[in-house]
Amino acid sequence: MGPKIPKLHITVQAEHQASFDIRHTPVSAPRHGGRFFSATHLTVKTTNHIHINMKKLNILAIAMMASAAAAAQNNDGVIVLDLSKSTTPLAFNEQTGAWEKTFSEEAPAIESQCFAFVHGAIEDYQTWWGFTASNSADNAPRTDYLTYQYSNMAEGGIALDENGAVRLNAAGAPEVSAEMPYLVAYYSPYSAKRPVDMTFNDGKNYDPVGVYVNLNTYVYNSVTFGDAYSRRFTQGDKYTLTVHGVAPDESEKTVEVSLASFDNGCITIASGWMYVDLTSLGTVNELYFTLDSTDTGDWGMNTPGYFCMDKLMVKPAEGASVDALRATRATLGYDRASHTVSVAGASFAAVYDTAGHMVMSSTDSTFSIDRLGAGVYMVKADDAVIKIAR
Repeated sequence: MGPKIPKLHITVQAEHQASFDIRHTPVSAPRHGGRFFSATHLTVKTTNHIHINMKKLNILAIAMMASAAAAAQNNDGVIVLDLSKSTTPLAFNEQTGAWEKTFSEEAPAIESQCFAFVHGAIEDYQTWWGFTASNSADNAPRTDYLTYQYSNMAEGGIALDENGAVRLNAAGAPEVSAEMPYLVAYYSPYSAKRPVDMTFNDGKNYDPVGVYVNLNTYVYNSVTFGDAYSRRFTQGDKYTLTVHGVAPDESEKTVEVSLASFDNGCITIASGWMYVDLTSLGTVNELYFTLDSTDTGDWGMNTPGYFCMDKLMVKPAEGASVDALRATRATLGYDRASHTVSVAGASFAAVYDTAGHMVMSSTDSTFSIDRLGAGVYMVKADDAVIKIAR
């Protein structure tokens, strides 16, 4: 963990009857900070109509962070998500920055390094859920937020240095690059039990280290100003992201992250890339993400269910014991190109969804799961288990 960040409180009077607090909450944070540092939030004290000049606020926040000490970054054994290394072809729409396959039902999971992020879509309804990729650096307010749902408030992804570590500026904050792609997540609980889900494409277990998260511009403006479907946040409102770590025994641990809240007349919003420590999750073979808002109606959240994510960091878990390796008789493999599972040392294999329901089985040494929809599936054959992002 890094040093304690000093508490700073600066109020800037802006135009159109609104004042802005940039609050620096005293938390222990590693060098992986938010866009300006990990605990930076934008707090807006509202009177009537709000007008936010993001450029002026960004300059102010950078100046505030220049005096904060940053802990040394230790990347020994850490794998840092880098979508520029994606093995899934990523081409982006020139207007919106969205991955061109976002609405394609044939689009595969987004894979990069050891990571596999679930992507689902219904093309006829122009609907998607789970993860998509974006290279949008445009956070300007829009009237058509469904078209511009793929941007984030930091105006780009996080840059890496030549060693694959998060690149820091003179203020000790991660540098943002308009050229660096990042992930946009849409949480639609009607689409799947775990609509925003990911696993590891090598079938191994990992220890999460941390991740950067951010609001996309749609949610940011929705909670700040309100829109046709959701209200502007008022006293007591919250927008919370929960990261669920699924252990090899299927037990879970969670980490909660406040992305927006309204308290004592102030709305506090994560306005840049915010680092989240995930070490408390322990060893996992799957991560999934849920969102919750106090602005909820009969059909679920009124607040748009989006967040952005970049530079997920994990470390390989310690290897299995010799006794455990000897106990494993069956072996499982998965060929992503053909969506084919291979089985050796067992005469029967079963496939389960995240709700624990068996969705198919086979007595063959190889079988296809091509007919299954998007999601994470667990394949079991005797004492062998593998998780697959479809």
